[in-house]
Amino acid sequence: MKKITINHITKIEGHAKLNLEIEKNEVKKCELSIFEGSRFFEGILKEKDFKELPDITSRICGICSSTHTIASIKAIESAFNIKPSEQTELLRELLSIGGIIQSHVLHLYFLTLPDYYGCSSALELAQKDKSLIKRALELKQTANFLINTIGARDIHPIAAILGGFTRLPEEKQISKLIKILKSSRREAEQTVKLFLKLDYPNFEFPSDSFALGGGSYFNSNKIVSCLGNQCIPTNDYEIHFKEYFKPGSTAEFAKKDEKSYRVGALARISLNKHLLSEKSKSFVTQLPKPLTNPFMNIPAQAIEVYEGIEQALKILENLKIKPEEIQQISPIVAEGISATEAPRGILFHKYKFNKEGKCTFANITTPTTQNLQNIEDAIKIYVQQLLKKEQTKEQLKFEIEKLIRAYDPCISCSTHFLELNLKM
Repeated sequence: MKKITINHITKIEGHAKLNLEIEKNEVKKCELSIFEGSRFFEGILKEKDFKELPDITSRICGICSSTHTIASIKAIESAFNIKPSEQTELLRELLSIGGIIQSHVLHLYFLTLPDYYGCSSALELAQKDKSLIKRALELKQTANFLINTIGARDIHPIAAILGGFTRLPEEKQISKLIKILKSSRREAEQTVKLFLKLDYPNFEFPSDSFALGGGSYFNSNKIVSCLGNQCIPTNDYEIHFKEYFKPGSTAEFAKKDEKSYRVGALARISLNKHLLSEKSKSFVTQLPKPLTNPFMNIPAQAIEVYEGIEQALKILENLKIKPEEIQQISPIVAEGISATEAPRGILFHKYKFNKEGKCTFANITTPTTQNLQNIEDAIKIYVQQLLKKEQTKEQLKFEIEKLIRAYDPCISCSTHFLELNLKM
């Protein structure tokens, strides 16, 4: 029996430890052990006034700050029976789209693409083909400008608040944004074509997948499932999705009906392809069927970058901004729950408030928490498949890292990957 330790799995956001034991070419043990220092965000929110929660939760993640802001606002509005205007909903959808594009571009070009170009990092990739990094930076800049125009900052937007927006974009800003989005559409299309043609591992891992449906592609509120056509009310999510801790791990895992499940771009593409633009639908037809290969989450993200630009343009070209008063909120004893599509999948925020509007309970369930058990289950099956081939230990470790990266686990939100202990 041999032991291999990888002290740092590169090109993902964070640190963790994977314990893998193989005996006679059979995987006997596969465990993700997350030992990130606790950040206590849910505890920090307790006793805070309801108005403070969106700004605090935005700091959970610099990449998903827009999504956490919106999820927090929606949960509070749900608690206090506040219904946002159609204009506010559309502006929030634009923020969500901007956040998804920001995150996907970083993951695709800087964390994933080097694997498929034989590079150790994006810096090495830039030396091999500078145009790829230039394209990534242009798309990232477009997403930044989208969020800044709507939210008043590139990250941690401040214009989106409870009941509306403190600042509405001017007509000349919207015109400029439309022009920039149209200019970036070609780069987004080239991104899809690039990631569709990469040579991905042939690995099928059937798994139930969940995404939000019942609205537009980037703005829905009902939880729907690939298997069984389940439709779960958002307020009932805790009945179906069970969070738990494992010994030796500080991050939460999640299961549904005692089984792991998948959320994220691949789940959304699988469930909501009917909501895509015609061009994006044509891209989806080029993905291998059935959509059960976790590595297809990578081209699915690329398709969402293109679709995000298309959807943003559709909203902006039909949006007639008008002044609106911000709705006032009178706190009551209440509970509120929201579900929002973050870059990596469904994000849940749940709060309880006392009559003074102070938060007495908070539970935030991130997409990575929901994907962790699915990643672990996928690794076990994938390694078993790899053992049938002639693989060196270094090749085996590299393939495992590629699989982990395909899920795009978010480090700052929940997990850190540090090392791999492999016993053979």
